[in-house]
Amino acid sequence: MYATPEQSATWLRARMAELDLGSLDAVAERCGSDKGNISRIFHQQQRPRVDALEGLAEGLQVSVYELLVRIGAVDPDADPNPMRRKDGRRVTFSWPRR
Repeated sequence: MYATPEQSATWLRARMAELDLGSLDAVAERCGSDKGNISRIFHQQQRPRVDALEGLAEGLQVSVYELLVRIGAVDPDADPNPMRRKDGRRVTFSWPRR
């Protein structure tokens, strides 16, 4: 089941507390973004650019896959965590159709 906007925002607040980040400004600085983008992503009003996913994941200290699950882009029941192949090929995701 895809995360709802409420679940995404709740997860972000909990993650901020775990990382001792007191504001969206602190999250944004850590992730290389701005607080408006962070807010819109976690309220599912905007999808992050593909090139921003890694920075968001690193800043929040989670995998890109977990980030995609938490923002409601991936259903963990239908789209299990991919494995990177030994030959280095990357696994790509497509946004769900709703």
